[in-house]
Amino acid sequence: MKHFTKIVVLALTILVSGTEFALAQRGHGRGVGRGRRNNVVVVRSVYRPARRIRVYYPAWRPAYAYHRRWVYFPRYNFYWDNWRRGYYYKSGPVWVFNSTPPPAVINVNLQTEKNYELNQNDDDVDDIYSSNNSHQTDYPGGN
Repeated sequence: MKHFTKIVVLALTILVSGTEFALAQRGHGRGVGRGRRNNVVVVRSVYRPARRIRVYYPAWRPAYAYHRRWVYFPRYNFYWDNWRRGYYYKSGPVWVFNSTPPPAVINVNLQTEKNYELNQNDDDVDDIYSSNNSHQTDYPGGN
């Protein structure tokens, strides 16, 4: 019985020290640890298309190809979302999403209006309107 206890204690010691060694080594050697990428967290939009679509032809401008998610119209201060195929515009104090254009542009030909495709970095930003103040100053063509 005395030998059996020593063997069990020895086995547990080896097992625990081996586990501690393995945990201490995680992230060392070739590359970084499993699933880690320099502590960068990538948050992808829930609206990101399942397949990789690269060209968009909105109904309001079918002859022109867009390559990014967001199109900004500075004169009327609203956004077109190519992924969701709808408009983000301000209604009173809040921003709303709608599949129909804002009331201010119902009779406006959007093909002729000045617009800007926003950067690729903004593609996964679902609340693009949170940067509206900088868009109003960065993109000319507003009122």
